[in-house]
Parts: sequence; C-alpha cells; structure tokens
Amino acid sequence: MDKKEYLRSWAETYKNDLTNNIMPFWLSHGWDKENGGIYTCLNRDGSLMDTTKSVWFQGRWAFICAFAYNNVEKNQEWLEAAKSAINFIEKHCFDENGHMYFEVTAEGKPLRKRRYVFSETFAAIAFAEYSLATGDKHYAERALQVFHDAQRFLSTPGFLPSKYEAGVEMQSHSIIMILINVGSRLRAVIDDPTLTQQIDDSISLLRRYFMHPEFKALLETVGPKGEFIDTNAARTINLVIALKRLGLLWRKRSYATGIKTYSTPPSLSSTGHGTGDGTSNMVVSSTSETAATSHHKTTRRI
Repeated sequence: MDKKEYLRSWAETYKNDLTNNIMPFWLSHGWDKENGGIYTCLNRDGSLMDTTKSVWFQGRWAFICAFAYNNVEKNQEWLEAAKSAINFIEKHCFDENGHMYFEVTAEGKPLRKRRYVFSETFAAIAFAEYSLATGDKHYAERALQVFHDAQRFLSTPGFLPSKYEAGVEMQSHSIIMILINVGSRLRAVIDDPTLTQQIDDSISLLRRYFMHPEFKALLETVGPKGEFIDTNAARTINLVIALKRLGLLWRKRSYATGIKTYSTPPSLSSTGHGTGDGTSNMVVSSTSETAATSHHKTTRRI
C-alpha cells in the first residue's frame, strides 16, 4: 500500500469511528437534554455512573461537536449539541470574576474550583469554533474575552494557588502548549494581536526551556531556567503530549514566529537549546533507561 492510500485508509477509519461510534454514543447517553450540557461519567454501556459534570469537558465537547460540523459533515444535531453545552457553560460555569469552575452538578451548581485555567481554554475554543460554524461574531468576541481572562488569571500573582510549596522551583509546559492551540483557534474567527503574541511567546518558552536534544525529548517539568531535574516526576514524560507540542510548532509554519519557520516537522535538535503536569492516560514513558513504559487505551474518548 502506498503512502497516500495508507493515509486515506486510516482517514476513512477515523471518520467512520467518529460518525458511527463516538458521536452517536455521546449524543445518546451523555447529552443532558433536561439541564443542558454533557454528562461526563459514563460506563462503556452508556449507563450513568455519576451526574457530576466536568466543566472543561463541557467546552471540549462543544468544540468537538462544532469542529465536526465544520469539517466532517453539516449534521444539525452536532451543532445543537454544541449550543447546548455552550449555553450550560455560560449559565452555570463562571464565577463573579470570570474564573471558571472545575466541576458542577447536573443542574449546574458549583462543586469545585481548581488552580487551573483549562476550563477557560476549552470554553474559548468552543466559542470560537461555534462562531465559525454559525457566523455569529458574538461568540468570537466571547472567546477572546475568555482568553484574555485566562491570561489575566495566569499573570496575576496569587490568583491561582501554586502547585508546590514555597521554595520548590519547577515549571511545566501544559498551559504553555494549550495556549498555542487556543490562540490558533481564535485567530480563525477574530483578529487580535494578543493571539499571535501568545503563540510566539509560548513557542519561545518551549524552545528555551523544555526541548532537550540530549534526551531527544520534550520534557514536561524542568527547573526555572530549563534545568533537568533528576526525579521521577521530572523524568516522566507523555509521548502523546510531546508529539502534540511538535505538531503545534509544525502547524505554525505558515507565519514567522520571530525565531524560525518550518516547512517540515521540526526536530528537537533544530528547535531548542534547552539543556507540565499535562500528563493524561494515554502513553507514559520516562527518560530513565530503567523506567518502564506503560500504555492505557481508552475508547470513545472525547
């Protein structure tokens, strides 16, 4: 099988899985048509394990529905599901400062707020993608507002509690990476210089601190100047997340970053001089020669 046929075959497989497995499953079992939004704790048979709703998942679901509508097929049910989640987010998921909750009840009562702004980032790309689907500029402007709020929260000392105790000097790249994606998504629907500036700043930070050619790896947690920290926590990296970072750099090749533009996927040796939390349940490995590599596959994951 030649390369084009190979890619075409896998593209068809993924499309079939999305349209005939993933979307029908979540629309049938997860969509809360009474309260709005999406339930996020389902068994494999679709039964509800817990009515608690993850807030970042509301934004991620709305984005996926709108993105599928824009790029796969004009399925009106997908667009309606996106709007349901967006309405739920707007009605229930922001506090008086514009900071978003992490978990709410089925009806939208706040349960938990965390030190992250991941709920904001997913809400922003959901608003942007829905604006692209509908042509409603209100949601583009709302996306930019949420993006600016997230930047404000991140830059305001003390607003978001530190992960570590005083004296522990570490930095992770999870939020650095996701802000590249947020800026990119929002630029498709609204023109604002802060979006490009955020993309450039994030790419610069990844190159400066987290890319370590000596390991042929993109480290997730480093010291304040990009130093390698020889602990289990700092040695552990997520290969899927690392590939996402490099993919984001590659996709930004269409505009000058002020550092370098790429016509092919960048390598660690060409993009960094450096010596996140951000791990998920997909693939975890370690820079340690003796560390084990573990795999955990999920199905119907949004």
